[in-house]
Order: sequence, then structure tokens, then C-alpha cells
Amino acid sequence: MKKAVSLFTVLTIFICILTSCGKSAVTVGGTVSVTDCAGRTVEVPSDPQSICTLCPYTGTIITLMGFAGRVTSTCNNIARSNLLREICPEISDAVVVKNSGDINAEEILSLGTDLIFAETGVLENRDQISKLETMGIPYVLIGYDTPEKQFEATSVIGNALGVPEKAEKYISYFKSVVDTVKEKSNLITEKKRVYHSVNEAVRTDSGGSYCDLWIKLTGAENVSGETDGLRVEGNKSYTTLEQIYTWNPDLIICNEAQVDDYILSDPKWEGLDAVINRQVYQIPVGITRWGHPTSIETPLAIMWLAQLLYPDIYDFDIDEEIRKFYKEFYSYNISDGWIEAIKDGDNMRTPKTNKAGE
Repeated sequence: MKKAVSLFTVLTIFICILTSCGKSAVTVGGTVSVTDCAGRTVEVPSDPQSICTLCPYTGTIITLMGFAGRVTSTCNNIARSNLLREICPEISDAVVVKNSGDINAEEILSLGTDLIFAETGVLENRDQISKLETMGIPYVLIGYDTPEKQFEATSVIGNALGVPEKAEKYISYFKSVVDTVKEKSNLITEKKRVYHSVNEAVRTDSGGSYCDLWIKLTGAENVSGETDGLRVEGNKSYTTLEQIYTWNPDLIICNEAQVDDYILSDPKWEGLDAVINRQVYQIPVGITRWGHPTSIETPLAIMWLAQLLYPDIYDFDIDEEIRKFYKEFYSYNISDGWIEAIKDGDNMRTPKTNKAGE
């Protein structure tokens, strides 16, 4: 009974987020007054022509809202997306002005930037916040490390760009996926146990994190989300192979290319039920890594995982859902080749550069 209530609670939280999130904007003359995710009231240009995105979630949401051609500078994560450059070729012209935390203020100023989006974490970085203040360009702060913050951020960005209806369209789509999953969740008689590998084989999710919540939305038990004994380093959580054997998950999902192959081939992992049954999967990668806190494709991740776990309950046509997503939000007819590449998850992002501006 406790587990059933937990799933219901998670679903209810998401529905509340989807139906009530967002902060309003007020237009005054040639500017728009926006309340950002840090609670700051910012006067931003009502029709920005040169936009800087210093965080990956903002970059992908801006392109989804149709403003890719106005992004003149961005962070390395956005520049690395092969599919985004295919769908929005103009994003290739954006200059990388942030990499590994360093902001190239001179480059931002030289591009005639009139609006900057950054993440709320800059408030804890004296050097970065000093650069933003010194440039004198309006900047909007967003947070996205939990579902609540991600949906609020979507509304804030839509308000700042004068297209709140596009923000609501995306949120409504996410809501419809959650509703569909909720409708059938009562048919689950036994929860499957999932282990999520994040970048490294033994790095995983902590309870209440973004990934922990969306995984639980599928009706699964996220084994690391129920454990207090993780080793935390900054914003990263680690476990051990011994602990994974104790959990003995039914299914393992990996968000880093080739980690699934490593787990399936390394003898140290061979005794796990998920490995014995070949239930180890690479999470698809599209414009973003599906289900990552910076992802716009988490609704697709929910459908993908729900079907892997409970094929007798969920009958999503993932290929068709991918087609519908890019057609609906990018007016892009995605090819079968790209769909296969997304599901494979490998070679979807170019290697990292070493310095901002390279």
C-alpha cells in the first residue's frame, strides 16, 4: 500500500506543477517586466534580437519556442547537439561563450547581446555574478534541477520572450503524457526495480532528484532513490557495485553512451539479474539526453521506460511519438535514420571543447 500511495503522490505533484506553475510578465513600453526563478523582477526587451543562453535547458527551450535564429551566444552543451544543429542550422552560428563554468563577457558584449538567460546557480558564484552585473545586460535566472523548477523555468522563458502560449503548449504536452501513464498505473501489480547509471556506471540518482521523480512516474521503483547511503560529491551521487548487487535491479538504464555495453560485458556485473536477462539499456539521446534535468524530451523518456518495464500495460509506438514530438514543436519531419540514431544514443553529441569561444 505504501508504494501505491508513493506513485499516486508523485503523479499528483506533477499534475499540480503542470497546471499551476509559471510567473507572469507585465509589458511596459518597449520592455517586459518578468519575475524570474530567483524571485527577481527584471525589465527585459520586449523583442530581443540577440540572446545569450548560458545554461542548456534555456537553450533548448528557446529553440523549441522558435527563437533559434536569435541565439547569438550559448554554452557548450547546446553547441554539441548534432540533432539540434540539423533541425535548427542557425544555432551553429552561435558563439560558445561558456564552457566549464567560465563566461566570456567580452564576447557577449561584442555580439550586441540584449538579453541573457543564466541558471540560478550563478548567484553562488561570485565571479560569474560579477560579470553579469558588470555587463549591464538584462539577465533572467532560471532553475531546472527538479521538475518543479523546470516547469517554472519554461513559463519564465515563455514570458520573457513574449510567447507564453508556446510555454503552455509544451507543458500541456507533458501533462498529457503524465495523464496517460496515470490512467494505466493502477494495472501494475508488481513494481519493477530500476537502477539508473548517470555518466559513470556507479554514479546514480539521489531521492527526490529530477531523474528519481520521472523514473517513479513510470510505475517503477528507482532503487537508488530509496537509499540514504549514497556517497555525495557536490551535486553528484555515487554508489558501489556491492550495493547494486544488494539492490539487484530488474532493469538498468544508462545515460552515457557505451556504459550499457560495459555493464553487459564486464565479468564483475555478470551476476546481476538485469545483466543475466539482458535488461540493460542506453537511454535515447535526441536534442538532449532523454530524462536529464536539462532535457526537453523527458515526456518521451517516460513513455520509453514505461513500455520497457510494462509492455503488457503500455503500448506506446516510440517511433511515432518521436515523429510527433519534432513535428509538433519544431515543424520538422524527422527521418527514420535519425530516429534510429536517437534510440541508439551514441554519437549524438560532438566532443567537448576546451575553452569558451573555441
